[in-house]
Amino acid sequence: MEKKSLQQMMPDAWPIFFHHRQPRTLQIGAIPSILRGESILLSGPTASGKTEAVVAPLFQRHVSFRRQQLAVVYVAPTKALVNDLYDRLDAYLGGKVSGSICRYTGDHHDFHHPVGGFLLLATPEALDSLQLMNPQKLSGIRAVVIDEIHLLHGNARGQQLRHVLNRIEKNCSSPSHVKDVFQRIGMTATIDDFETVGRLWLKEGAKSVVLKEQREIDLILMDVGCSQEKEKPDKTALIIHQWLSTQNFSKVIIFGNSRNETQKLAASLHTELRRTRWPVHWHTGILSKGERERIEQAMKHERFGICIATSTLEVGIDIGDVEAIVLYDPPHSVGSFLQRIGRGNRKTGRCRVLGIFCNEAEKILYTALHDCAKSGILDDVHEYDRCSVRFQQVLSFAWKGTLRGSIPLKISNISDVTCEDTNDEIANDMLNTGALRAFGDTLVPSDDFIDIGERRLLHTVLTGAATTKITDGVTGDTLLNLPGKSMGSGLLFVGGKIKKLVTHPAGDVSLERTRISSGDLFQLPATRGKRWLSRNVVWAIARQQNENPQIWKYYGNEIVTWGGEYNRFFALLIKINLKSVNIKVMADEYTVKSSHNLSDISPTVALEWCMSLENNSDVPLHEILAFCEKGRFFNNLSGRLQWQEAFSSIPFSGFKRWLFQCIDIEVFKV
Repeated sequence: MEKKSLQQMMPDAWPIFFHHRQPRTLQIGAIPSILRGESILLSGPTASGKTEAVVAPLFQRHVSFRRQQLAVVYVAPTKALVNDLYDRLDAYLGGKVSGSICRYTGDHHDFHHPVGGFLLLATPEALDSLQLMNPQKLSGIRAVVIDEIHLLHGNARGQQLRHVLNRIEKNCSSPSHVKDVFQRIGMTATIDDFETVGRLWLKEGAKSVVLKEQREIDLILMDVGCSQEKEKPDKTALIIHQWLSTQNFSKVIIFGNSRNETQKLAASLHTELRRTRWPVHWHTGILSKGERERIEQAMKHERFGICIATSTLEVGIDIGDVEAIVLYDPPHSVGSFLQRIGRGNRKTGRCRVLGIFCNEAEKILYTALHDCAKSGILDDVHEYDRCSVRFQQVLSFAWKGTLRGSIPLKISNISDVTCEDTNDEIANDMLNTGALRAFGDTLVPSDDFIDIGERRLLHTVLTGAATTKITDGVTGDTLLNLPGKSMGSGLLFVGGKIKKLVTHPAGDVSLERTRISSGDLFQLPATRGKRWLSRNVVWAIARQQNENPQIWKYYGNEIVTWGGEYNRFFALLIKINLKSVNIKVMADEYTVKSSHNLSDISPTVALEWCMSLENNSDVPLHEILAFCEKGRFFNNLSGRLQWQEAFSSIPFSGFKRWLFQCIDIEVFKV
């Protein structure tokens, strides 16, 4: 479509969003569909113009239909991304349409009244709270936008958000014009199962606009040359310094997989670069809002900077023109690899990436991730229904019903109130466990859950934990919020400096100045266990080694399957079906091992076992919990619903797809 045609279709939005700019390929493909009121899924690489492709036509529809109140909800998975989007969109509309953009998060409550507004930016948890307590403020909504949908699809936060979006759509008022239809728009850079995502998140038959163009990935791999893990931060810091000295880079982001390791690297790099032009920042989720925003602004506005981060900067936060990306560790998924390298050189067609490795296995993993990215091969995502999320939804409405002026929640009205047809089963289960009490036909939360509601902690499905605030010893500002209560001693790299952690007699914890430039850093609480490589990545690794991953190799008590994360389930099937009391089965991404001979277990046999278990559902809860993402309210479910959720978490479909691709499964298929 020609530029002139788009100008004519968007007379009000064009001069605001595209004045003196040529629309990009993705924008040309998406804008006409959104203008027509279609629900659509946009997929394209970072910096492909997805935000403008969505907001510009939605704004044109807003003006064309002469709407008088808030009409668009734009959901982003993190507060940082909401803040970044707010700055971007306010730069377009703030000076032209006053009050048109507002935000609602745990940090910002800019949204007060729907009249005169256009678009609300919110996180999933904040939107859940807003819709529950003030649904009338969202009654004029005509479109919902879900950004970075790949970060929500397949997890509990995503299911929670879908429930909220369903309620928004069902409770919205009738439009004044027949063509002013309700739209759902999703945006992603790293998802390829468009049919499933469209069906679950948008509408049946939702259109997809996909930009397959990928920027060239200029990946350089460098051996850090360390025999011990403790040597890696210092040696990596030296390598990065030498590398920077040969390049003309002003700003670089360095990604690592763990808080502790990134902190060690930040401290080492700070020491290594202390007499250079590059200040060193450390960005992680446990930093306070003020500290995170200070780092983001410094990277955005200062001329030089090195930012070391975990996954917190993977999403599309604008921190200026970052010229290169360093990967301190190889990511565990193709999606994470694409997100990380996409942070660099957003304005050019080339991603400059330096990958640090310590051994041959890491080197091969980098190459496999690179090959998957170039070929468009992404990770499998298993989406399933979580009773614990429905528990949270029912609990929220029951709690609201205890407040004056709210409609009491009853079994008889639960479908209408929650806008879900299946929540009566959850409510009856909650009555049996004591999570709910019945006063007549009114459902009231237990005292413990009423207390949680009063503390405004109902609107998240993430596991909550007690935290300790760590303050700056000079200013008194909060710098970090650490999970847990017990503290030790040591050093922390915060605010571009190494500081000493001090626990005071009253229990307060602060960071004080110190002359010590090196020493033992404080061990931060771990966040997760083992992360399994996906089957697609493992197959790419096999191909790097000139192996055919479709052919299993048998070594008596060991099978080389190349099954990735599916080997966990395969190990369980072996344990169940060999029916020996003393059997031991172990698995990693590449092999399955047992104390018994496995030579007779072919892909055909594994498939038969899988289908039998899927149909019979005969497996103890403790055996399947490993597959389950235990959210915040999981332990409050009855044993029956815990089993139901855990069993749903087993990736039967993906497991069968894998087996059907293995070479001797063709016999079974015939």
